[in-house]
Amino acid sequence: MDYSFEEFLEDLKMGREIHFIYREENYYIGCGTGHFMFWKFDDSASEIIGEDVEDLLRKVNFDGKLIKEVWDLIKIVDVF
Repeated sequence: MDYSFEEFLEDLKMGREIHFIYREENYYIGCGTGHFMFWKFDDSASEIIGEDVEDLLRKVNFDGKLIKEVWDLIKIVDVF
């Protein structure tokens, strides 16, 4: 799927949910129950909640880098 970081941001802002893979691990990011959330599948301790998209994206990092910085390593599985 050819899916840009800008499309990712727009989808999140619209309240869509995104399932993606980074380094062979599955992750979820999206808006549920009125909160913007992120977590690694099967790891409830990994949950991060943000006030809005920007707040959430500031809190989420992979190997010390923001999602935007590792975007080329992310594989989008589904956008709901």
